[in-house]
Amino acid sequence: MTPNSYSYLLIVLLAAGLFWALPRVARIWWVLAVSLLAYTISDGLYIAIPLAMALVAFVFSRLIVTRAAHARLWCGFGISAVLAILVYFKYRDFAIANLNLLLPRLSLPLWNVPRIQQLPLGISFCAFTAIAFLIDTYQGRIKNQPATSIATLLCFWPTAMAGPILRFRELGSQLSFKRVWDQQMLIRGLDRIVWGLVQKNLIANNLESWVREGFLPQAASLNTTIDNWFLALAFGLQIYFDFASYSNLAIGAAQLIGITLPENFRFPYHAANPAEFWTRWHMSLSRWIRDYLFFPLSVRFREAGPQYFAALIGVMALVGLWHGAGWGFIAWGVMHALYLIVYRIWQLIAEKRGAAFADAKAIQLFWRAFVIAGAIAAWVPFRAATLAQAGLMLRSMFAGFRSSVSYSVNFYLTTLLIAVFCGIEPYLCGRLASLDKRTGSRCMRTLNPKLIRPALYGLGLFLFIVLDDRDAQFIYFQF
Repeated sequence: MTPNSYSYLLIVLLAAGLFWALPRVARIWWVLAVSLLAYTISDGLYIAIPLAMALVAFVFSRLIVTRAAHARLWCGFGISAVLAILVYFKYRDFAIANLNLLLPRLSLPLWNVPRIQQLPLGISFCAFTAIAFLIDTYQGRIKNQPATSIATLLCFWPTAMAGPILRFRELGSQLSFKRVWDQQMLIRGLDRIVWGLVQKNLIANNLESWVREGFLPQAASLNTTIDNWFLALAFGLQIYFDFASYSNLAIGAAQLIGITLPENFRFPYHAANPAEFWTRWHMSLSRWIRDYLFFPLSVRFREAGPQYFAALIGVMALVGLWHGAGWGFIAWGVMHALYLIVYRIWQLIAEKRGAAFADAKAIQLFWRAFVIAGAIAAWVPFRAATLAQAGLMLRSMFAGFRSSVSYSVNFYLTTLLIAVFCGIEPYLCGRLASLDKRTGSRCMRTLNPKLIRPALYGLGLFLFIVLDDRDAQFIYFQF
């Protein structure tokens, strides 16, 4: 059951309707029950994994608070337990395969364990939520919390499969469910859900078949320079609209029951530089990495020194590894680390040259182009089946130019049209948002709720139904 399926949407609407009919004291139990049901339908017995992480977070958070003399030790044990679950289910096969390559003659019973056929949904998101809870408890930001609140946080149905990554210190106060229903809450939720459905079915799914065909291993040696640039661009657009779609569906579903989730995307391809890209792309992960990993590491090193840059490369490699157990993901993270290093070096140079030099239009345009080209290139190892395939594609993109094309003209035109739409997306979203602000006019107060918004909902749902592809899963489900 995926968030763009009819069954999921029906469950969301029924769950939200019954939520507001229940007494306030029973609402958290209702949300927890629906969350467990939704996860169980989607992933069967793997529901035990988020529950196990919730149990670990509850037990060790209590130990951190009640046995403060050894709080650091208990926090470390709790994080280790969460990471052990994550590593076993997500990285075990990757580790065993690479150990077998390094030690081909070593034969141990552990090496021969059966492969894990299916990655539990949302395991990385759940793990990072649990780790953040433990660290925040250790740092005194969170006091003792009931097991129901922790379990609800980790199993919360809108975010359980693919985020955003939650933090109890940001969301915990809302889990009391004290908000009173109002119409704007419903409108904001439906806005996000309808837009998320359109992003998935109309945009992301339209590119899926071409991307799948173009990234087949046997195609790497046949694709031309133009092919590979368009394929990388198409995948960059597909994964953006696919993941932004899920985030909007999650934010919208949560809004229907009065929960405001953190934003996850803010037009990342409009970033002015590589650093800004990571304040716009997968924002909940970026903030998590910044607060719980990079800042604690970077304070030990001199700003912009070799150790600082080494820490940045290591952290971004881990960001890549978080996405999947493969060297291509690590290469993607390292490429973005190199972009950040180049930009940081540029900042040091610009500080000496003066603000006028750094703010020149040509310089600003260069960095915007650098962000787009760099992000597109980095998507190649992220999506390619092997590093060898990624190497062939990148070599074709930057050397040995071949101008012929290998795919249908519809592929190139569709990719360009979606790229143009991505370019004007902030303007369109701004215009739609302005509808709610133009309430001074009596005409707008009448037309917006009675004509404009219902028409937009109808168009969005029509496109969702007509273009429905039940075989197209969300990309981030595998992470």
